[in-house]
Amino acid sequence: MKSFILENASAADLPAIGELKVVAYREFSEYLTPEAWEMMSSNLSKPERLTDRATFMVVKIDGAIAASVAYCLAGKSVDPIPTEWASILLLAVAPDHRGKGLGELLTKECLRRAAVALRQAQRPAGVMGLFTSERMVSAQRLYERLGFVRECEIPPRLGMRYFRYRLELKRED
Repeated sequence: MKSFILENASAADLPAIGELKVVAYREFSEYLTPEAWEMMSSNLSKPERLTDRATFMVVKIDGAIAASVAYCLAGKSVDPIPTEWASILLLAVAPDHRGKGLGELLTKECLRRAAVALRQAQRPAGVMGLFTSERMVSAQRLYERLGFVRECEIPPRLGMRYFRYRLELKRED
């Protein structure tokens, strides 16, 4: 793999993050009605709607965003994640960069940041949460490999089943 940079996203990165998310999630459009895909893609294309709650991180390869994720400290998580948990939202990897470990890299960075916050008692969370759909099988495999446990099924979204996952956090010493 070419060299990469993992960094916090800047405000200037937000439009490219939105575009990446639409491209990365487009494969699920075949399971949605056209109206549901329109709603989903519209929401995905506007990461700025979460910047008051989440820190966006990106992986850049040759200056272009290849993957991104949103990380929420405890107290900032959104439904269906309990507020007192830290959370991972909207993990996306560009189709031409899949299979290179970028999703795992970003997920582990979220876990590292949560462990640091726990150790430093800065909005400490004992649990990291996320949710994913029944169709996001590769994401489910990644999360389970990293120790996340499927906790429950949550109400359907856009006609698809969704599941909440949790991982008990350990202090990073």
